Amino acid sequence: MISKTILAFLTSWIVENTEFSKKIDYPDFFEITKKEMSDKACFSSQTCRVKAYYVKNKGIFLIDQLKPNDDICDQSIVLHEMIHHYQKNDEKKIDLDERTLWTLQERQAIFYQNLFLFHSKTKNNNRGPENVLQCEGGTYLDRQYEYNKKN
Repeated sequence: MISKTILAFLTSWIVENTEFSKKIDYPDFFEITKKEMSDKACFSSQTCRVKAYYVKNKGIFLIDQLKPNDDICDQSIVLHEMIHHYQKNDEKKIDLDERTLWTLQERQAIFYQNLFLFHSKTKNNNRGPENVLQCEGGTYLDRQYEYNKKN
């Protein structure tokens, strides 16, 4: 599972580099199989590329193949889901319909995931991935989320 050191590092990065200016309690983390992820987050188990998702008041569900303690791409996936944790636990009220809000929150999480990867690359002598596409998809929108079913 994710080490406390990595969680502290990601939380510190969020507080220093986003509008979320104070630490909140960590979400719970759950490891699930690829099949379980497909059943919960995708239309098809054969094409599911989702590696993690967040549910308010439950936590972050991660595919059990991730190695966030060792892999920067996997760390960025956890960071992406932690951004959702911060978004959903922010006390600000945003007067938008659910679909628009979901889309904007997903884009914001992708933006910060890319920024995190870019910062990590620049601190590593310009070695490593600098965006989610270079991480083989990460958690970017791939039209498989259950929300799209409502369209």
